[in-house]
Amino acid sequence: MIFSAVLFSVSWICFLLLANKKYFLDFSPTCYLGMIIGFLTDILTDSYPLWEYDAGSDMQEFLIETLDEFGVYFVTIYLFLQTLPKMQTVWTMTRHIFLWSLYSIALEWVAIKTGYMKHGLWWSLGCSYLSDWLLFISFYLHHKMRDKYLANRSC
Repeated sequence: MIFSAVLFSVSWICFLLLANKKYFLDFSPTCYLGMIIGFLTDILTDSYPLWEYDAGSDMQEFLIETLDEFGVYFVTIYLFLQTLPKMQTVWTMTRHIFLWSLYSIALEWVAIKTGYMKHGLWWSLGCSYLSDWLLFISFYLHHKMRDKYLANRSC
């Protein structure tokens, strides 16, 4: 539980220091999508335990998951979108997603090594790394499609 509170606090300190708040209305819908996906996977893992958090009770698990969604997920997606390359070619986007996936997998590795999180069934760091790629690609596409939709709507 303490690990989650620390991550939540560090995430929001990073947001306050690094995030360009003028993009909040542009980026927040994609961040909310990421939070919803996070909550859905947490619900799924209650029935099919691919991973679990070190929680003493159901309430502590709920608090851990909520802190992760509102802290780490929201801020990570926001900063991922904020740091998109100006020239978005296949190469620059591959590099961008690679770097953010490394950050995400490093965070999970620390969580596993500290005992905050453990994998279950067939899940592994490799599965998480592939999932990170899929998620960051999805967040990028969602953001781009939303921008395109809003641009077409204002015509």
